[in-house]
Amino acid sequence: MDKISKKKREELEIRTCKEAELDELMLLQENIYKAMEQPDWFAVTSRDENKRFFKEPNVVIGVYDQDKLIAYGTIGFLGDSPDNLGQDLGWTGEKVHRCAVLDTIVVDSRYRGLGLQRELIRRCVEYAAKKKPGCTVLATVSPDNIYSLRNVQAEGFKILARKEKYGGKERYILGKGVITWDLDEEIS
Repeated sequence: MDKISKKKREELEIRTCKEAELDELMLLQENIYKAMEQPDWFAVTSRDENKRFFKEPNVVIGVYDQDKLIAYGTIGFLGDSPDNLGQDLGWTGEKVHRCAVLDTIVVDSRYRGLGLQRELIRRCVEYAAKKKPGCTVLATVSPDNIYSLRNVQAEGFKILARKEKYGGKERYILGKGVITWDLDEEIS
């Protein structure tokens, strides 16, 4: 696949995805996973797991080139679910319930280098701050995926733990506390 070299980020649309776009999201995830040189860097999210991010207060934020989904990020408030990374950190009660999980960020390889991963991280964190002011946003990254690790850390996340997750894959759990602020614009 050729890289989209002349595409400018300003020409892309970023908006909340609709559940009717779940098939497109699953296809993008599958294509990205199949093309990865290091498949252990990515934990595939099942259809049912992805579906829950379309339900409030969770969200899927997509990046579109024309009408084609080329990147997305998911963030959710997973409460007592074992998928809430706060539980992996030994947190309990209200502390776990104040966690948002930045679950997945994927970018079509032809669009890499446009800063889309960091933009999606920022938008997901802003969304979490608006939905649950003062929450902690948690994410996992493979220690070997230096690109994603740098991007997450550049957005203010700190490594909190290293654990086996997703069927024995080594992962850092990273966290970022978000402050309360008013967002003037909705994610559209």
